Amino acid sequence: MDIRDFLFSPLEGKSYLFEIKARESGVLAGARRLKEEALRIGLFINWVGEDGMILGEEEKVFQAIGDAWQIALSEERLLGLISKVSGVATASARMVSLAKGRIRVVCGAWKKVPVEIRGELREAIKVGGAGIRILEEPFVYLDKNYIRMFGGLAPAVRRAKEIEGRVVVVQIRGESSSLEGETMEALREGADLLMVDTGRLEDFIRVRGIVIREGFQGRVKLAFSGGVKEKDLERLIDAGVDIVDVGRAIIDAPLLDFSLDVVRCL
Repeated sequence: MDIRDFLFSPLEGKSYLFEIKARESGVLAGARRLKEEALRIGLFINWVGEDGMILGEEEKVFQAIGDAWQIALSEERLLGLISKVSGVATASARMVSLAKGRIRVVCGAWKKVPVEIRGELREAIKVGGAGIRILEEPFVYLDKNYIRMFGGLAPAVRRAKEIEGRVVVVQIRGESSSLEGETMEALREGADLLMVDTGRLEDFIRVRGIVIREGFQGRVKLAFSGGVKEKDLERLIDAGVDIVDVGRAIIDAPLLDFSLDVVRCL
């Protein structure tokens, strides 16, 4: 027997009004799943917030009525549906706010988490305003492993260019040849976007210098990735980055703190 069967027996037949509130400012995510699970528990929902809601401290996001068992289950199940994803949405929104439209912020790190939670985290990133893909339009991303399997950057790009209606994105890491060599090869073969994925700003500056020198400025977009944090954004913008892929600074955001509190007995 669950010990709560004994504890709650004197409370049989009683209903309680309870609320979930944010204990810190942020952005709400996971509201749809919160509502679905609340209905599964059998709660009578008075009110539930919407994804993207801007939260202040002590902001109410949910109010419902339930009995003692339903409230105990709500504490176990509901907070977990919004805490992590709201933390991610908040970090995403913070990055986008700091960018002020001067650079496209994306987060592709959702691909590195277990498949069971990818959908939730991907949605949270979008709720915060960051992109989940490097481009909105269809593209082919040629990473280091594709390039290795093709035996070089040039044959990989040539093959990708045969696919109609796809932007060709090439990861630049200075592995198949020097950083300069990879950049020149990608430009010669007609790559549309170069992703400097070394985490070193000086590498990006070198790549951009080649793009300008060879007359490709404005024709080829430039992206940067690798350990980017909030404090790095201004330097990246000043350096001429078009798109920044922010990984752990968004996906590893701490939980947004919420509390569930019984308001009164009905």
